[in-house]
Amino acid sequence: MKVLKYLIPYIVFGSLQYRFTKDGLYFASPFVFMALRYFIAGAVLLPLARKIVLNKETITLTILTTASSALWALGLLYVAPSESAVLSYTMPLFSIPIALVLLSERPKLFEVLGASIGFGGVVIYGFSLSGHMSLLGGILTVLNAVFWASFTVYYRKMKSMDPAVVNASQLLLGSAIFLALSPIGFRFDPSVTFIEDLLFSAILGGSVLFYLWNLMLRLERVGKVTVMAFSIPIISSIEDQLTGEIELNRDSYLGMITMLLGILLSRKDEMVFKPKLRTHVVKT
Repeated sequence: MKVLKYLIPYIVFGSLQYRFTKDGLYFASPFVFMALRYFIAGAVLLPLARKIVLNKETITLTILTTASSALWALGLLYVAPSESAVLSYTMPLFSIPIALVLLSERPKLFEVLGASIGFGGVVIYGFSLSGHMSLLGGILTVLNAVFWASFTVYYRKMKSMDPAVVNASQLLLGSAIFLALSPIGFRFDPSVTFIEDLLFSAILGGSVLFYLWNLMLRLERVGKVTVMAFSIPIISSIEDQLTGEIELNRDSYLGMITMLLGILLSRKDEMVFKPKLRTHVVKT
């Protein structure tokens, strides 16, 4: 699997990202937090990129990315980190048809089946939490997934561009957008804990995650990469169970197992053992 070296750190940092960002939002309003997060993340990538590019593609990508992040942060005000992770990862179901429209990238059968089964796991998990999950938070988070799917496809569309340049450009431009929006519901009460939350969300959960996601989409089709992302809500849910944020039940575990089955099915062609044929040279 070509993306494995990028996927493993992506899953580790991605599963933790929800908790750090949720905690950071106790100290700052969503637009203020995201303005700082995007600026720091873009500044970290700038020495690697050495330039920023502002054109139709990067501006469109920035609009999609900032819309996704804004909806995600607003949703996190109402839902637990693991709930946000699970609802955000309805994204693969949206990314496949968007990739078909924008890239003419026809999905393979097992990618569609994997995404559908994984989404079924999300639905099962969602119903297991429906007794206490905020409806508004759920709607905002699913809308975030639609925009996330859109900018994911755009990464694939822009795969010929240097990913450091793409990500530095979108993050720094996005920070300006969030700065303009920051007076809306302005709240800012920094502390040492806030700085820790912000730095994790901006660097490991920001510049590193965006960069890794971009790299993976340069290597593989949208359907393959996005279905693998079901790994993150599984890990995030287990973390929340261990810390007491939520109490998982039988249906929650059934949902997570179903998501895992979706991942495995989407990679079925890579797991089928294909023996190598050996040729024997007969000496005469």
